[in-house]
Amino acid sequence: MTDFAQILRATSALFSKSAGAAALGVALACSGAAMAAPDNPVGAEFARQSLPENQPPPDIAALYPQTWTTYAATPGRNAVFPLSAEAPAALRDGVRWSFAGAGALPLDGPPLAGSFKTTAYTVGMPVGVSVVGGMVFVGDDNGYTYALNAQTGKPVWAFYGWNMTMSNPLVSGDKVFVSTGNAYFNYANTMKYLRGQRPVRGPGLNAIYALDRRTGRQVWAFHPFGEAMPTPLLDGGYLYAGTGDGHIYKLSAETGALAWKTDVVSFISMSSLAQGDGRLFVGGTDPNYFYAVDEATGRIAWKTTLPDLVATGLGDCTPAYADGVVVQEMTVMSHDEAGPVANVLVALDAKDGNILWKARFPDGPTPPAMKTATPIIVDGVVYEGSPVSGEYYALDLKTGRQLWKLRVGGQIRAGAAVLDGVAYLPFRAGDIGAIRIADGKLLGVTHIGGAFGASSPVIVGGTLYVSNIYGWVTAIPLSDLKGSPAAR
Repeated sequence: MTDFAQILRATSALFSKSAGAAALGVALACSGAAMAAPDNPVGAEFARQSLPENQPPPDIAALYPQTWTTYAATPGRNAVFPLSAEAPAALRDGVRWSFAGAGALPLDGPPLAGSFKTTAYTVGMPVGVSVVGGMVFVGDDNGYTYALNAQTGKPVWAFYGWNMTMSNPLVSGDKVFVSTGNAYFNYANTMKYLRGQRPVRGPGLNAIYALDRRTGRQVWAFHPFGEAMPTPLLDGGYLYAGTGDGHIYKLSAETGALAWKTDVVSFISMSSLAQGDGRLFVGGTDPNYFYAVDEATGRIAWKTTLPDLVATGLGDCTPAYADGVVVQEMTVMSHDEAGPVANVLVALDAKDGNILWKARFPDGPTPPAMKTATPIIVDGVVYEGSPVSGEYYALDLKTGRQLWKLRVGGQIRAGAAVLDGVAYLPFRAGDIGAIRIADGKLLGVTHIGGAFGASSPVIVGGTLYVSNIYGWVTAIPLSDLKGSPAAR
């Protein structure tokens, strides 16, 4: 793995000297159209890494989930997959490995330039992994998407996407879908914003790629005008994506051809699409609205907002959906100098957008970067954290009644993975907490190192897979996590 990372670093350094290729990348970013691999000179310019000998054997691959169609695998965002009793004991008991992407920082070291935000936007793997067919797929803000053997951690291929990759790769059939972009505004768009005009977020080569699942080779690419950082959604042969140019796109998953695009005006920051009742749900910024869009037509079915929303506080959160209810966290101003902001969890009726209930969490300091956490829904209960107060909550999905709360002592941005009565929650300090969901008791904390952003974990069999903003993927047996039933 060390040699592979060195190759990636060397290749990246070589490309950074190619001004002509960089200029071509900016030109293609404005095309707004699908592009097949043979017609893409940018994709051909950059070296692709492939180690097919590290592919999992077919009998092992068949034991894992076979598709990944949305962020955290399900609309409720609880990515947990038991293995059959016929699976090898090693998989049921859990595997153990770590993979460092190009430029990864030591897990026991300081953040890059002393800043967690700089680290997350440079070498981080900020939003978690996808685990499909014996493989772990993960995007890196260094521009790469990695495909790793889920049992061994060995790299199978790497694809360079020319921009930050802050999404879960989606997997269906023979393709992997990857979206890229960045969180910045160039000078021209900053001036537009200051003049009260509509800006576009995400300079550089913003793209949605379809890759060959076995080799990582590009099949097609679609280039929106703005960033495509959030995780798209796959359904019925189509790919849906919200972008920094204020649109939601519907593309053919087979060819990348545009079926429709809807102008919602708000740019989509880091709010990955959720799906339910034939609609797509997403949070947008500037203006701050939460949208429901008809999946078939692209028509905006309804939109809603709250007063006193802060910056990208609505558009940063990925919603969760279950039983006709969509849940979204927002950040609002508190008008308190000592604690200027607060997180608010809102449950909406998926049919009409009516607010069913709101839960306001304690005021506190403004978090850097991501200001909201990802909710998950399991068996009629919403589990949600607050980056502002560092508390974790369980609330009834239908009524919003608080069942319990727990202070974990660190900023929470990730969703949890709930299995056998325990929620496994990554939080800022590089720790994973094991929380008993019956009463919110913290059973134990395991230190992994580095730091976690919105890195929602995945459990397959006896293994928890998680990425972090230091640029690492970790596979850890549940029995290694303090407080887990296996450890106890």
